[in-house]
Amino acid sequence: MTSPRAKLTNRLQTLCTEHDLTWDEQLANDIPRKWRIHGDMLLLPSSRCFVDPRWTTHIPSDLFWTTVAQAFGSSIKRIAFEGAIKNDDFRSPTTRLVLGSDPWVHLVENGVKFSYNVDKSMFCAGNNTERMRMGQVACVNETIVDLYAGIGYFTLPFLVHGHARYVYACEWNPDSLEALRRNLEANHIDQDRYTLLLGDNQKTCPVGVADRCNLGLIPSSEASWPIACRALRPEGGRLHVHGVANTKEETHEQWSENVRQRIRTLMKEAHPDDHDYQCDIEHIECVKPYGPRLDHLVVDLLLTRIVC
Repeated sequence: MTSPRAKLTNRLQTLCTEHDLTWDEQLANDIPRKWRIHGDMLLLPSSRCFVDPRWTTHIPSDLFWTTVAQAFGSSIKRIAFEGAIKNDDFRSPTTRLVLGSDPWVHLVENGVKFSYNVDKSMFCAGNNTERMRMGQVACVNETIVDLYAGIGYFTLPFLVHGHARYVYACEWNPDSLEALRRNLEANHIDQDRYTLLLGDNQKTCPVGVADRCNLGLIPSSEASWPIACRALRPEGGRLHVHGVANTKEETHEQWSENVRQRIRTLMKEAHPDDHDYQCDIEHIECVKPYGPRLDHLVVDLLLTRIVC
């Protein structure tokens, strides 16, 4: 079977011949080796491909990008370049559409419909195993607080597959919250099963309501650990704590144990009138590599009130 890159090379060689552009090693090396496809959009890495100006000075731009799209299949209608993440509070993407004008991407993952604006938000394909895992959580009668809801990475699996009774989705990026609102509607989630809370979760997060709290932020969700403990019911509950472990300095188990000890202390501080709490590690999940000797982990913690 011919690979998309081989098809693309063949098509572009023909295009160059038709437009009197000499094919050379520089053009051959300017063809992408990596890409992502979300829905009908092809996402290419900026500064790593198609940087040679001859592509669009010799070949009409629309024809060139249409040819690129066709090499990846008839379903591809749009092409965008993904740039570096902006250094702002929302870690906004820098995306440049070169084919098509609609920035909204629609895709289905594990039976859940997601959409997002590539100019405003991101979708991390590398976290798909964790989204699927959270969709397998049995939470039919639970109230859940999702502290970094984004476009609904975990909020939606909790509601669609886990059938959570109620989810409080906390998110401070209005563009991500708009995408989440659309996604809830697309997945036909009744409005009486969720509340969307825009703003800093230190101010918006409800207190004493949650059976389960998700902290899906990396490299560290530690700033919201006290908030998550306050969000849990006084009787206790479960936390899914995301973070990054430096495996040069500690094992996954050591990282998780450090989190467990800190969470237990914070839970006692959050509910001082309820005596003590037992905190148990139920599971440690390695989601993906985050960098050299760095792993994205999630530790599942069960907090149980000890009645003296």
